[in-house]
Amino acid sequence: MAPRKRGEGKTPHRALRVEDDLWERFGVITGALGTDRSTWLRNAILWCVREPGAKMPQRPSSTPQGERAT
Repeated sequence: MAPRKRGEGKTPHRALRVEDDLWERFGVITGALGTDRSTWLRNAILWCVREPGAKMPQRPSSTPQGERAT
């Protein structure tokens, strides 16, 4: 079997404009939740469009130490 070409069989990349500080804080929080930004966002989208079986993604109970509360 021939190896897959780069990106073949994977979901396409999507551009998203987010300020650097916000993106970094989001990464800290999703990491503390045991996931990553892409997985968390994908789960939020599935929940938003009411995909059967989708659940609202977890949100931290508080802001991690050193992070700005909003």
